[in-house]
Amino acid sequence: MQSNRKVMVTRRRRRRTREQKPKYFIYLGYMLLGIVALILAGIMFMFLSAVGGAYALYDSFAQQLPDPTAIETEQEDFETTKIYDRTGQVLLYELFDPYRGDRSYVKLNEIPEFCREATITLEDKTFYDNFGFDPEGIGRAFWQNLQGGQVQGGSSITQQLIKNILIDEEERTQLSYTRKIKELILAVEITRRFDKDQILEWYFNTNSYFNLAYG
Repeated sequence: MQSNRKVMVTRRRRRRTREQKPKYFIYLGYMLLGIVALILAGIMFMFLSAVGGAYALYDSFAQQLPDPTAIETEQEDFETTKIYDRTGQVLLYELFDPYRGDRSYVKLNEIPEFCREATITLEDKTFYDNFGFDPEGIGRAFWQNLQGGQVQGGSSITQQLIKNILIDEEERTQLSYTRKIKELILAVEITRRFDKDQILEWYFNTNSYFNLAYG
């Protein structure tokens, strides 16, 4: 009789164990899901915090920079002074600042296509696709500078335009990351406000071609 009771008790214990196993795995599954959810929530919080911090830094920095729309009004003072006869057709005199060069404004459609294509290929091959700066060019220049090679700027056409027009003359010759950050932020803002053809036209008319020739 005792042996039969032991057998029955053993069977009951086994049955209870089998009944408890599914609950254990369910609890374990819930626990793992909770841990994963907490990890994902932490990653999301860190990501949103980083994005918010970056935007706040961007906004704070941007407020201290020149007005991007000033690049449009600056073009008015860029040309040399030209004096025509009373008919307005014959040029009598052309006065220019020897330090600023001889500057004549030319529309983009008046510039030969091969000249436009060559400039984009050499200076900023992603000009019509980027947001005012070339990440690949900046990364390449940064890596080259870290290796102690020839100092490179990695500036896009838009950044070069900004340096020529909106950056103070004393700061233009400085090789600093602060100036590059300024150019990058302004490049993004100008790209948002103006179309690419207009930016390219301004670039051609403000870029130095040496021997006091601009544009």
